[in-house]
Amino acid sequence: MISRINREGESMPHNLTVTVEDDLWKEMKKHADIRWSAVMKEAAKEKLRALAMLERLAGKTKLSEKEIEEFAVSLGKRITSRK
Repeated sequence: MISRINREGESMPHNLTVTVEDDLWKEMKKHADIRWSAVMKEAAKEKLRALAMLERLAGKTKLSEKEIEEFAVSLGKRITSRK
């Protein structure tokens, strides 16, 4: 694992560049008050939580990874539609 350390020995954050399509960019620009980097960061955290859950499930089931992933997508769609 690569860590960036400042002069005080503290861990520093990493930068990530995200490329988006023109249509998405235009919509994002309409909402200049939103910190899009924070939105992307939360999306990455949520994806990592979902992946960790899938890995735990995969270790406890006889389902294939594909079956687990399909189940997770289906579950995610149901949860999202309730909001």
